[in-house]
Amino acid sequence: MSSENTTGIPSANPVSNAEPERALLQRKMRKALQVLILQRGRNPGVKGWEMKRTLGKDYKTILQVLSADLKALGLEVHEVPGLEGTDDSTRYLLRFRESPTLSESETAGFRIDDLAVLAASIALVNTKQGRIGRKELETFLREKFPRWRIDYSLDRYIKRGYLDQDDKSLVRIGWRTRAEVDEKSLVTLILARGEAPKPKPNPSS
Repeated sequence: MSSENTTGIPSANPVSNAEPERALLQRKMRKALQVLILQRGRNPGVKGWEMKRTLGKDYKTILQVLSADLKALGLEVHEVPGLEGTDDSTRYLLRFRESPTLSESETAGFRIDDLAVLAASIALVNTKQGRIGRKELETFLREKFPRWRIDYSLDRYIKRGYLDQDDKSLVRIGWRTRAEVDEKSLVTLILARGEAPKPKPNPSS
């Protein structure tokens, strides 16, 4: 029996319709990758409002597909929530799916002693409900590191966004730590060097 269309209305071809959509998705993925690679200012990554402006309102879906495609290269598109908690303030950046080894970190310009200062600082800040005075942090670190290394390392990590210091000299975890630091690797580093901050006894107990 013939399946010829007798209505005079052209039949939709799902294959031909899918091809333009796939080509459009590929173009948007390439554009997203270019935007993520290009450095904007001091901090890497692109905010949500920029992604929406560049890729359209379906930018999240495009980034998810791109991240899946980058898996073969050991990379992923990582999402870092912004302080405002909105989609527009969320930052997206490329990162390795697995944390680099200590030797790889040293190759990238991070000495093991500098990494230990960062690890101890992050751990202590986390025990202080997310913020601590700079002087209190320095006092803690002086029990373990020379003063010149503390000043150098803290200033460097604040400048790079791993730590954040406000105008009241309160130190917090920086957005880059939330994006790049693996908590398990952090704990391993601290335990390996015996530098985990110990809570002080409560005088009232």
